[in-house]
Amino acid sequence: MAAEVIGKVKTGRTRRSVGVKWNPSDRNVYVQIAGWTSCGKATSAGDAMRRAEAYVHDK
Repeated sequence: MAAEVIGKVKTGRTRRSVGVKWNPSDRNVYVQIAGWTSCGKATSAGDAMRRAEAYVHDK
């Protein structure tokens, strides 16, 4: 199964919206910064959104 776009989060400094992808089979989370950048693993879609939001907080 391929990673699916599950939503968008806003960056901390510029408040720009970036896309979030999550692959449930391998649990990888990706954010749309400089292409699609991996930002860790998540156990659920909600967890993926929280991890993505934390990752882009300083961006």
